[in-house]
Amino acid sequence: MSATLVVGVGTERGDDAAGLLVVRRLRAAGAGAATAELAGDLTALLELWRPDDRVALVDAVRTGAAPGTVHILDVTTRPLPASIATASTHAISLGDAVELARVLDRLPARIVVYGIEGTCWTDGRPPTGAVAAAVDRVVAELRPG
Repeated sequence: MSATLVVGVGTERGDDAAGLLVVRRLRAAGAGAATAELAGDLTALLELWRPDDRVALVDAVRTGAAPGTVHILDVTTRPLPASIATASTHAISLGDAVELARVLDRLPARIVVYGIEGTCWTDGRPPTGAVAAAVDRVVAELRPG
């Protein structure tokens, strides 16, 4: 997917930084993608996108899959699966924010979630090797052109 807006969601807690790292790497590469970082209230997503946007949301997830697994889910017409939608380090989950946008008729034209499976959620720690490798893969996929 060549996104018009890539939103990295997360905090600086180990693997939870995966979404932020994807956005920062895209910026550093001068990839030309529109980007945003979001570490707090995920309802702010509704203010980041427009109805005609194509959006990629990147966040760390914990579903029990192997560390570094990248879950790619188009949620334009259906909710996130419960295994991804319910776990969150944010006030409301990514799944809840997407569904709130759906109910309010505020979803972008296309929205794809890239969930990077993490294992370490310790404040101040760097991401694990498996998550760092997954960040590289997601950056390569989202880089325009």
